Amino acid sequence: MTYEDAIAYLYALEVSLGWDLKLERVRAALAAVGSPEKRYPSVLIAGTNGKGATAAMVHSVLREAGVVAGLYTSPHLVHFTERIRIGGAEIARERVAEGVERVRRAAEGAGIPLTFFEMATVLAFLAFAEDEVGAAVLEVGLGGRLDATNVADPVASAVVSIGYDHEAFLGDTLDAIAREKAGVMRPGRAVVLGPDLPAEARRALVDEAGRVAARRVEADVERPEIAAVALRGEHMRRNAAVAIALVEEAGAAEPRLRVDERALRAGLARVRWPGRLDVVQGSPRVVLDGAHNREGVAALLAALPAVLGGRRPHLLFAALADKPWRDMAAQLAPHVASVIATSVGGARGVPARDLAAAFAGVPASAEPEPRRAFARLVASGDRATPILVAGSLFLVGAVYEALLERLGVASVFDRLPELAA
Repeated sequence: MTYEDAIAYLYALEVSLGWDLKLERVRAALAAVGSPEKRYPSVLIAGTNGKGATAAMVHSVLREAGVVAGLYTSPHLVHFTERIRIGGAEIARERVAEGVERVRRAAEGAGIPLTFFEMATVLAFLAFAEDEVGAAVLEVGLGGRLDATNVADPVASAVVSIGYDHEAFLGDTLDAIAREKAGVMRPGRAVVLGPDLPAEARRALVDEAGRVAARRVEADVERPEIAAVALRGEHMRRNAAVAIALVEEAGAAEPRLRVDERALRAGLARVRWPGRLDVVQGSPRVVLDGAHNREGVAALLAALPAVLGGRRPHLLFAALADKPWRDMAAQLAPHVASVIATSVGGARGVPARDLAAAFAGVPASAEPEPRRAFARLVASGDRATPILVAGSLFLVGAVYEALLERLGVASVFDRLPELAA
């Protein structure tokens, strides 16, 4: 099996099985390949927004402390290999091919049908074991209680934020959503709760922590180390507060994961998390942000003035149909100079013309092909007005792919030459 064959196989699973939230299959598949998830300590991070950035911060701090740590996140922006990182490197393509083939044979031999995400999760756990990582940092994919990552037995966990997202799977109240995400809690172990949680969600999380007998830890946004964080926006400071507490709790539970002040500050200062208030070009200034729900857009708008100097940008926007895209358009419209709406996600995406029509009072047009839409904006000749790309990580990924090809850069984690100068 080649890497291309492996990726085609994985996407075929997504088409045929989609999301099917149960833990029995992934547990059985892991047992069939030797239970790799039991061979290293892990931390597990849930939340509506910010869980990926928090995971990236924890991973960066552990690396600065000398721990060879694995990082598992989703989704990827351009290449599947972004989802599984060991130390500072993405998993090699040949290892993806070998791992998918091994897991496929084991699962099919045992009669275990796996979804895309379950297969990817087993692959990550297996790669971490093969490389004998000192720890695994795991971002929950969806929810918590029934997410494939929750088969791990974390030494500490976190719930970063709670908002409305994936209601069809998690429930349509903050109470219900919080209780699903509380599934990452473990008896007698620390769970870090993010700051500024909605009152309804916090009550549910506190209740669940008591029911499970997890030890509740509150993230402290006054920690001085937060000032070191490289990622932009006040919301990233809140994520950093969770990361700091989670690293410290993991070190208390597992002495080999203890970090010192130097590693803490250096890890926060050197963290890279592409596609989140990510300035990828200087003239015109181009900002990519994967804000894909109401809370994400609110955080983006709060941070944007500091990034753009108060200038209203041209917006490139796309959204999936299961997101509150009309509300997101209403949030963004007063803050942008114009809009080009585009389409991502195939059948899951909102047609570009429908998105354009949702932006009342703003010059808006539709261009269904995202890379062509981005090229139109860049080629407009307006160097004074910044460009904001937001609404979906699929869109951010499409723009990133175009940039990587144009600049000859291999990975979204690499520094872009235009900014390095």
